[in-house]
Parts: sequence; C-alpha cells; structure tokens
Amino acid sequence: MQLLEMLSAQAGFVNSEFIPWVLRLVMIGLGLSLTLTDFKRVIILPKATAIGLVAQLVGLPLVAFALSIAFDAPPAIAVGLVILAACPSGATANAYTFASRADVPLCVTLSAITSVITVFSIPFLINMALRNFSLQGEMAQLPILNMLLNLMTFTLIPLILGMLIRHFFSEFSERAVEPIRRVVLYIMMLVLLLGIVSSYDVLLENYQTVAILVVTMNISTMAGGFGLAKLFSLPMTQVITITFEVGVQNLALSFAITFNILQRPDLAVAGLVYAVVMPATALGFVSIARRLIAKENDNSVTSA
Repeated sequence: MQLLEMLSAQAGFVNSEFIPWVLRLVMIGLGLSLTLTDFKRVIILPKATAIGLVAQLVGLPLVAFALSIAFDAPPAIAVGLVILAACPSGATANAYTFASRADVPLCVTLSAITSVITVFSIPFLINMALRNFSLQGEMAQLPILNMLLNLMTFTLIPLILGMLIRHFFSEFSERAVEPIRRVVLYIMMLVLLLGIVSSYDVLLENYQTVAILVVTMNISTMAGGFGLAKLFSLPMTQVITITFEVGVQNLALSFAITFNILQRPDLAVAGLVYAVVMPATALGFVSIARRLIAKENDNSVTSA
C-alpha cells in the first residue's frame, strides 16, 4: 500500500506538469487542420451548427447534473462528471467522424467554435457544480480570471498558433497533422495509466457508481445527439457527426482542469473511467454509422 501511495504521488505530479503540454499539442494539431473558412461554415450550415452547439454546450452539462443527482453520486464524482461534460468534442471526435465517412468539415467547425466558447463556459459550470454538490466548502472560491487565462493558454493560443502555421506553412501542416494525432494517442494512453495510479483509492472506492454513471452518460448523450439531429431532418452524414460531437468529450482538456488548474486528481475519476468506456461505444457506432450513410446514399440514388 505504501508503494501505491508513493507511485500515486509521483503520478499525480507528472500529470499536473505533463497534461497541459499534451493539451497544447492537441490544440495545435486541431489548429493545423483549420482555416477561417471553417468558422464561416456556420453561415453555410446554420441549422446543423446550431443543433450541435446547443446539444454540446447546454445539453451535455444538463445531462451530467441530472445523472449525478439521479444516481446520488459522491460530490467529487459528480463535479468530475460535470467537468467532463463541460469539455465537449475535440480531435478524437474528428477521427471517429472521418472513420465513419460522415461530415468532417461540420465536425471541425463545431470543434473550433466550442474550443473558443468553452474557455468562458467552463469556469461558470465548475462553480455551479461545486455549489450544487457541496464541494465549495472544501475548495476555495475559483479564481475565475486566472482560470480563464489558463484555459486560453491551454486552448485558444495553441489553436491560433496552429492556424497561423497552417496559413504560412500549408504543406508542412498537411504532413504534420497525422503524426501529431498518433503521438497524442500514445501520450493519452500514458496519461490514462498515470491518472489511474494517481487516483487508485477513489477509483477503488467508487468504481461501481462511476462505471454506471459514465456508461449511462456516454450512451445517453450519443443517443440524444443522434435523436436530436434526426428530429430536425438533417442528412445522415450530419446526424452521425453530431452524434460523435455530443458523445465524445475532450479528455485532454478535462484532465488539464482536474490535474493542473484545480490540482484535484479525485475529480478526474469520471474522466478516467470515461477514457476506457468511450472508445468501445464510439468504435462500435462507427460500423453502424457507415451502414446508415450507405443506406441513405443508396436510397438517394434509387429515388433519383
């Protein structure tokens, strides 16, 4: 047990120092795939963009609060789930969308816009969660301004840097995007392992509650994104894109917040379990998504 405690302290330190740079690399990679046209696409695809943004920025936090209350989750788990929900989308959603042959430009557009908006929405949601789940007394009032500045250095500034590199060195950017994605994947596996070690005691104590919560949230948000997009009669490629955008969260950002900004590894437990659950459901849905898109394409050809 002493060995585990020693490893936990070391892993927590490594995560707090390491994850912010991982997140910056993720955001630079996203920036390398972006141009100003991606932001202008809001005008071209207003309905799909609006549905995706509302589902991510409003729907996800509501689901996290509702599930935490319904399952009577321990305060640290409930706050961690809200933090996870407050960090929508990311480069991972882009990869699943591409694998499904869905609407990648829409996915990139949603990721870009949420990367900007969540810098301001995350501190508000975290403060609300701390008050609602009785952790405010254990933690000092969040320094909102400092948190905003931290989030900007973790997300907006690297994103802009990536876009500038894309603008001035387009050939290099095209070659660099895929290697960065692969490197980030391997690094995130290491982060997951270190996170489990640093939070092993909370994981052992709450694994049943966390597993049920995370699985329920993952499946319900993917189903909700799919149903909402279908309700508004979007093309299947956009339906699939919104499903992944709503159902796949930005783990790098959520870990940066819990390990680095808040320095509370116990709040990362929901994200750690989610990192194990989400790839299984997302990959399972990829094959379904391909069939749904192919079926719609066949119907379009037949009707024509």
